[in-house]
Amino acid sequence: MDADVHPDLAKLSFLIGRWEGVGVAGYADEEEFQFGQEIEFAQRDGLPYLDYRGRAWRMTPEGTLGELITEESGYWRALSEEDTARYAKDDGENVIHLEVLIAHNEGFIESYLGNVFANRVEMATNAVMHTITGLEVTASHRLYGLFGEDRETLGYAWDLAARGHDLRSYMSAQMKRTDRND
Repeated sequence: MDADVHPDLAKLSFLIGRWEGVGVAGYADEEEFQFGQEIEFAQRDGLPYLDYRGRAWRMTPEGTLGELITEESGYWRALSEEDTARYAKDDGENVIHLEVLIAHNEGFIESYLGNVFANRVEMATNAVMHTITGLEVTASHRLYGLFGEDRETLGYAWDLAARGHDLRSYMSAQMKRTDRND
């Protein structure tokens, strides 16, 4: 852990930095396609949250970035050990280490609760709100984690329930750190 990382963020410090990579997306009524992605987790001095930004572009047949398909931004708030203990006192199986808010350019906002184990984050929505013209999302589940021989690759999978469909696979990607925001 870096000395200037807020103590509550220690368990999330493996995410800090800029990540780029490629993935595959598709949904019940959409054809599968490849996309390029960049995400960034930045810390704020002395504060127990990460600033989060993500963008994805459809890949062209030549393997370059094409049209922007989605953008999202938000905050990943780490709970203190005391808060984690307080919210888990009645349910030892659903320990909460973080709260996440993500706003999407498609007109919806997600609130997640999640847990962190080693270099892995798993979270599910506890609330979703959308504008009157926004994408009709009802639930999401995300998994982020480091893997590879030296734990140098960040992988993620995003399951989505939208447009009347149950929760199902939507996007997944593998990314490499390209810059570190220390």
